[in-house]
Amino acid sequence: MRGKSEFGEKLLNKDLYQTNAGRYAEKISNKDNIIIWGSGSASDALYQFFKEFHCLRGLKNYADNKKDLWGTKKNGYTILSPLEVAEKVKEEPVYIIIASMRFPEIRKQLILLGIEDSMIDTAGFTVANDYYTYKDETAYQIVKLHFDEFRQAYDSLADKRSKEVYLNILNSKISLDNKYLELISSPSDEQYFDQELLKLKTDEIFCDCGSYNGDTMEAFFQLTGGNCRKYIAIEADKDIYLELNQKVADRSYKNVTAHNIACWNKKTVLKFQSAKSAGHIADEGEIEVLADTLDHILKDEPVTMIKMDIEGAEPAALTGAGAVISRYKPVLCICIYHNLKDYYKIPLMMKELNPDYHLFVRNYTDMVAVETVCYAVPADRINLKLEEEVE
Repeated sequence: MRGKSEFGEKLLNKDLYQTNAGRYAEKISNKDNIIIWGSGSASDALYQFFKEFHCLRGLKNYADNKKDLWGTKKNGYTILSPLEVAEKVKEEPVYIIIASMRFPEIRKQLILLGIEDSMIDTAGFTVANDYYTYKDETAYQIVKLHFDEFRQAYDSLADKRSKEVYLNILNSKISLDNKYLELISSPSDEQYFDQELLKLKTDEIFCDCGSYNGDTMEAFFQLTGGNCRKYIAIEADKDIYLELNQKVADRSYKNVTAHNIACWNKKTVLKFQSAKSAGHIADEGEIEVLADTLDHILKDEPVTMIKMDIEGAEPAALTGAGAVISRYKPVLCICIYHNLKDYYKIPLMMKELNPDYHLFVRNYTDMVAVETVCYAVPADRINLKLEEEVE
């Protein structure tokens, strides 16, 4: 790829999509007694990869921590309990591929069950997921086509850690190799409230776009001792919105306002696909939802923080929040992992909305490039310890 900048020098300059997909397939085709740990949607891409590359010979079982799944079948293979896996290991060598975003916890669990680390595969899920994500257009091709934009976004990041995280995620996708994700994750409980980056206040007006059932809200109130001027929760899925309201009532949270609406770049009605924690706007969506801009939803609310995890609708929602962001300059905590192009689109949009923002990128899932957040932080909200490192 063109460019003599640091970004161009450190970015992989070869499309390794086919090479590394084939290499991984060859590796697992030689394995016997394979167990896929995880039987949810995260395992589907891995199973499809097995079929496409003719690696099903060694697959013997699935395993899961959910009791109601033990003894049932997925794709014709019995789902084992953790104890059954441990007993199986005593009888013969097994090879366990973790097909879950809960990599660290499951890896620790397997080791406690007496399973050697060499028998645990933490690469397969990432290989399979990215293989199908970029089958029509590889990550290398996308980055090459938009190289200048990716470089501009990289250069706009305010600290060394952000640039390391950003570059390593791109390299992991170009190469289908999650070795680049080693040591770049931050603790998952710090997502959106990363105290390494920003100073959280007790009088925030916090706008939570994609509030789900209130998981972020719980974390926020724990950190602030239940104090805030206002917590504005926005959730498009009607059923989950009802769960959210129930949690507010059960916890007796104060100063919470909830909206059953989707954040977008205009007022309209959109097709929506309900999918538990990953409900999203989709042309093939089964239901319709009302959508509106944050500029209209928030009106004259002097918001101090905005968080977005809305399954790829972040660029549209940011466009619809332009007036609020320009006027109040809130801290922005925006997920960028739903679409590779968002890695440049969202940081550049933030800078355009407020050139004085300091931008940071952090990833909150170990060995998987998801839950990646771009922060836009005004100078007076940056953590004092970080100020010396900010470029």
